[in-house]
Amino acid sequence: MSDSTNTTVIGAGTHIKGEITFDTTARILGSVEGSITSRGDLHIGETGQCNATLDAARIVIDGTVEGDVTARERVQLNAKAVVCGDLTTTSLSVAEGASFVGYCRVGPEASKLKVTEPAGKTNAAPRATIPAASETINAAFAGLEAKFAAMSKGKNQVNGEVAASA
Repeated sequence: MSDSTNTTVIGAGTHIKGEITFDTTARILGSVEGSITSRGDLHIGETGQCNATLDAARIVIDGTVEGDVTARERVQLNAKAVVCGDLTTTSLSVAEGASFVGYCRVGPEASKLKVTEPAGKTNAAPRATIPAASETINAAFAGLEAKFAAMSKGKNQVNGEVAASA
């Protein structure tokens, strides 16, 4: 984390609901529900519990986050971190023991990827598409979706032939 003299601390035992914006570094030790934005660093301490979207330059997580995490430079998940949500960042560090459940877009091009929902699917996972590969990826998913649809109707496909299951 950067300079501790300009750090705002939300202490343990503090509960905040709403939208929080920091112009400097912030350290969350309490619980926040809503969204947290920081122009500087954001640190979710071991006692921190966030049911919120996070957006900052650099994010370090030691506590629990349920929500999407976006960092323009870096995300660091330490050993006790528990994250459930999608993550987008340029650089990612995950320590042994950390828990992450969600979709991850990492690298210099991560924020440039277009995320789309599959047509007609409300609970389906979003797909990231890269313009040069989108047709190939979409064709592969369409083939898989067709095979899964046939299987769910009680049919098995073997060597291109469809046979009804017993």
